[in-house]
Amino acid sequence: MNYRKAIMLTSEACDSAGTKVIDFKGKEIISRIRIQLQLTNNGNTPTAHPAAAISKIELVDGSNVLWSLSGRQCQALNFYGQEKQSVDLINYVDNEMSVPMMNINFGRWLWDEELAFDPTRFNNPQLKITYTLASGGSAPDAGTLEVVADIFDEIKPSPIGWLMAKEYFSYTLVASAKKYIDMPTDYPLRMLMIASLAAGKQPWEQYNEIKISEENDKRIPLDDKTSDLIKYILDEFGTYEEMIHTTIPILDVTHYTAPTYEVNPVFNPCKGEALYPIVGLSYGGTFAIKGSIAGQVKGIVKGYMPHGVMAIPFGDLWDANKWYDVTKLGSWELIITAGSGCTTSSTCQIVTEQLRRY
Repeated sequence: MNYRKAIMLTSEACDSAGTKVIDFKGKEIISRIRIQLQLTNNGNTPTAHPAAAISKIELVDGSNVLWSLSGRQCQALNFYGQEKQSVDLINYVDNEMSVPMMNINFGRWLWDEELAFDPTRFNNPQLKITYTLASGGSAPDAGTLEVVADIFDEIKPSPIGWLMAKEYFSYTLVASAKKYIDMPTDYPLRMLMIASLAAGKQPWEQYNEIKISEENDKRIPLDDKTSDLIKYILDEFGTYEEMIHTTIPILDVTHYTAPTYEVNPVFNPCKGEALYPIVGLSYGGTFAIKGSIAGQVKGIVKGYMPHGVMAIPFGDLWDANKWYDVTKLGSWELIITAGSGCTTSSTCQIVTEQLRRY
């Protein structure tokens, strides 16, 4: 039997900024929604990572928020939640396209029959995508938004629920300060993500210690330094890789990439120029690069922790019966200690991925 069928929800040119609202008019059950923003650069100087052009992706039913993340958070969740990253075409060359892509995965895998989105269960489900073209790539001045839904075709599943991801909490960091966050107990938790992105900073410099406390320390499932957590949690997921095409002058220019920990950029000339690129290592999603002469280069950047995000998975990601069932708790807290050298004007975001049943 055939699973795969894709329907185009929208494909249209974008204003410089706005929010695209898409109504779900069909009755088909959706396994995944794919979002692609085609950005046409207006210069050779990078503005930000292309995914930054999408500030919010939100699935709502009236005032009921069913899913809500930024473009960068969505890309990080794609990587951790599916153990593979969404495709990105990163290009900082004038008048060429940079294409950030991200997926809303309603199930543990594509065509998960148990977890999927059934729009008929809601009154007026809508997808809202908020964007600012010039906020990503190299000051883009034109763009096209394309949204595709992967729906079940001949097979008609009866899903019990869907994976609901949200930015649950956000706050401004203060050096070495502890933040006590009361966490939700409404739905079982598949994964927790902690994110903080600041130029020149590794994630552990931003959020230095993580503790989970159940019912006033009656039980403490986690209490460790981020620098230690990184080493054994990220071993489950491997490296994050991006291919980047750009034009470099003979003076350093800041470029943007998703990896923020153990970042390794390698570039080569791509048009036969007798140039060699010189890369200055940095963190926080940035690196400086210049050429012995001006020219175009292509390269691969490898590292960990895309967009400053660390994942804390709970149990077997593929078995819903083994996730963290916080519904059985009276209360639980997430306690984050900021690094002594964190960028104090930056924020820290807490993202939850939960099993929400119909």
